[in-house]
Amino acid sequence: MPFPLRSTLLGSLCCAALLGCSHQPASETVTTSPSAVRFILFGDSGYHYDYLKDTIRNNPQDMAAYLADEQHSWLKKGLPAADFTPPPAHQLNEQQVIEASGLYPVAAAMTSHCRQQGCDLALMMGDNIYPAGADGSAADARRFEAILDQPFRPLLASDDDFRIYAMLGNHDWQTSRAGRDAQVQWFNAADNPQMVLPEPGFYSFTRGDAEFFILDTNLLLAATDVLDDRLNPDGSEVQHAQREQADPWLLPQGREQEQLSWFKQAIRESPARWKIVAGHHPLWTSGGTKFEQARALRRLLLPTLCDYADMYLAGHEHDLEIHTDACGENQPPLPVIVSGAASKQRPVHTSFQQYQRSHYPQYREIWLRGMSWGFTRIELNGEQADVTMITTPDDGSGAVQQAFQVSFPRRH
Repeated sequence: MPFPLRSTLLGSLCCAALLGCSHQPASETVTTSPSAVRFILFGDSGYHYDYLKDTIRNNPQDMAAYLADEQHSWLKKGLPAADFTPPPAHQLNEQQVIEASGLYPVAAAMTSHCRQQGCDLALMMGDNIYPAGADGSAADARRFEAILDQPFRPLLASDDDFRIYAMLGNHDWQTSRAGRDAQVQWFNAADNPQMVLPEPGFYSFTRGDAEFFILDTNLLLAATDVLDDRLNPDGSEVQHAQREQADPWLLPQGREQEQLSWFKQAIRESPARWKIVAGHHPLWTSGGTKFEQARALRRLLLPTLCDYADMYLAGHEHDLEIHTDACGENQPPLPVIVSGAASKQRPVHTSFQQYQRSHYPQYREIWLRGMSWGFTRIELNGEQADVTMITTPDDGSGAVQQAFQVSFPRRH
């Protein structure tokens, strides 16, 4: 394995969907009990009021205009008008209302949860910085402090052995390779020993009975064909041949070109009892705007995942989702968990979901929750993985609300 990061990982997951669910490149060693691995995952956390899109900052709007704009966007996506639910609002100043951020409320909820229930580590699922990542300038230091450091200090302080293992999302890559490099360098600084993101951005580590494989799915998708997402008004997919164009700095270079072959060999040779794979982009998605990336990623990863992995984890969609993929004959279904609601709220596209359920027999929807802030807890206990979806209210209090539980058996 040319790019391993070794540590010891702890967690526990919930019962398997199609088999009958119950609804309820460095080295590191952390000493923990091998009997369970307890971890949380949170994605798309990097939305902060000091760093807004120019189109938002330069166009002030009051509450009425904010709600009208959100409703227009809702209808433009083909979502039912009767279901319209705006994200919570934040009064930025006297002239401007903007979408509220869940960054600090979700961080507070995770800290409270882990202090009460115990957590061994967290997975940071990418899009750690909005709206367009770092840029490699001196101004990055203040931004890293506000978005990557301050929100998670209390969580890290809960246990010296606690680690946040990060990955990169599309927004982290958006400005340039220099911006991406600046973020990775921050994670590797000597004063951030509990924040982990080694070069080249994909790696593996172990805790207890589990090995975790962290992928940079941005690089995988940049090197393959991905179609634009297009839906008909009824939520069905538009058949076309228009391809996405990847930014040139996203094309894999050097060791990055070996990511897929490294992953296939590493997971095949892993002796771990549990094999957990995580990447920013999902294999299945319910929002109606990222399904072509999911389809392309299934082509690249699903055969290997079905043969060796126990679970695939992702962010990218700003909601909470649990699906399974049937993985073909004579194989147990693969759980797919999406946890991207750590700072923004987006809806589930109900008509697109209806289309997916009727057109993809290998796909099964277990549970979806849009228009919420939240994160996911997973416990790996012996032969069972317990998954708990946790939300926190729009009032910003950071209260912990258990929304759903399901269990999956170990697949291999």
